[in-house]
Amino acid sequence: MLYPNSKDCLIIDNYPIVRESIAKIVTSIDDMNLVHQTDSIQTALNLVKTGNIELIILDVNLAEADGFELMRRAYTAGYKGKAIFVSSYGYPVYSETAYKLGANGYISKTEDTALIRDAIAGVMRGYNLFKTDYKQRSRNIVLSQRETVVFNYLKKGYTNKQISEFLSLSAKTISTYKSRILDKYEANSIVELLHTQDVVQTQPTVGVAISGTAANHDTAPAMTPLPVAEAVL
Repeated sequence: MLYPNSKDCLIIDNYPIVRESIAKIVTSIDDMNLVHQTDSIQTALNLVKTGNIELIILDVNLAEADGFELMRRAYTAGYKGKAIFVSSYGYPVYSETAYKLGANGYISKTEDTALIRDAIAGVMRGYNLFKTDYKQRSRNIVLSQRETVVFNYLKKGYTNKQISEFLSLSAKTISTYKSRILDKYEANSIVELLHTQDVVQTQPTVGVAISGTAANHDTAPAMTPLPVAEAVL
């Protein structure tokens, strides 16, 4: 399906099977339109200069040059769109290099397909996605008591409606807390946040009262302080 504000994407990788896999992910995102694929640096630069490319997805390791050099040349040629590195290389150093270059994201090919899709969609909505960003940001972010309670339920898979019943609040209020949590970490979904967070700092959850109403812990699932999560991204 074509959308009024659809965008063209350019995928640059040495391997056809990788390009095809990423293309399937990209085309599953509503506002993405035409997907170009190549392993040629010159073809890529020609498309950047003459096409309507708004998103470049590429690896660091390319046959004719490294991906960083390609993006330097693309920016020099006037490219103003988004760029995401999807690479087989690890995060240390390369993620920081991509960030300093001006790219909008760096993600490993070993990540789940859903997370890669979330990363691409997030970048197209204006977010920058880097592991180092999340590490630095998470050390300085503290969830309020109310946000902590809501997040504990969300990470266990409960819906806004279920949480609203547990806490005697409206589903709209729970949705507001959820939005605040995602905004603080610049994440697009709870699933993405659980994959990308390093350390989530919270305030104590014991004896929390929300909007003047104490949470009903007899009927709601047992709550525990938010644990430190394993950083995947």
